[in-house]
Amino acid sequence: MKKSRWLPYAIFGLVFYLLFLIIEMPASWFAWGLNRYTQGAVRLDPIAGSLWSGNGRLVVYYPQTTPHDFGQTEWGVNPFWLFAGRVQLSLQANHQDKRLKTSLGLGHNSFLLKDTEAELPAAFVAQLYTPLSLISPQGKVRITAESLALSPGKVEGAATLEWLNAGSSLSSVQPLGDYRLDITGAEKNANLKLTTLRGDLEFTGQGQWQPQTGQVQINGTALPRARTGELESLLNMIGSDHGSGRRSLNINVRLPPIFPPN
Repeated sequence: MKKSRWLPYAIFGLVFYLLFLIIEMPASWFAWGLNRYTQGAVRLDPIAGSLWSGNGRLVVYYPQTTPHDFGQTEWGVNPFWLFAGRVQLSLQANHQDKRLKTSLGLGHNSFLLKDTEAELPAAFVAQLYTPLSLISPQGKVRITAESLALSPGKVEGAATLEWLNAGSSLSSVQPLGDYRLDITGAEKNANLKLTTLRGDLEFTGQGQWQPQTGQVQINGTALPRARTGELESLLNMIGSDHGSGRRSLNINVRLPPIFPPN
């Protein structure tokens, strides 16, 4: 009788102890999980705090041999989302000319980007996608997203990408202008809309992004608003003159797929 009377207390004590261990899991567990999930592309070191909340130096290795330092970064993990089979992670970093604030939802074949604001040098973005280095982009890239959900069969929500004080080594006109790309979910793909906010060179266009394959297609026009003579060499690289300096703009590139095939 005495043993059965103490059994509930023993079980309660064991559960309480296990909860304590989970709550007090060191930050190294988070760093290990992040490194494993990204296959070594994102690393945190040195680190402090716990699995659920901490800080450390964030370094992105993309390409794998090139480290990009985001400086001291704070993170938080919402444990309640684990019961739904998803990791809800918040990240905040501010280092020199790089700034990042985002909330990420990671699940099996699903990715959610929420309450996101990021500012990066255009030259840094070219390091992540090497074909851009051919034009030596200058200026700043800003990414914002209130909510953008991706899965192999669906894209929901919206995001914007702005290229501010845009410039290139291919043109003597600096800057060329400010440009905006609106990304809007449309079933399996995302619709793209390119507009010019200001500047001497106007870009407009529409297209689609296929997250599962990484294919990006935009068709539009390039038109000088001023300084046509100085922009002539750059416009000739884009295409032949269709009148008044107007050129056809055709972008067809393949980015890394969000959900690569197994």
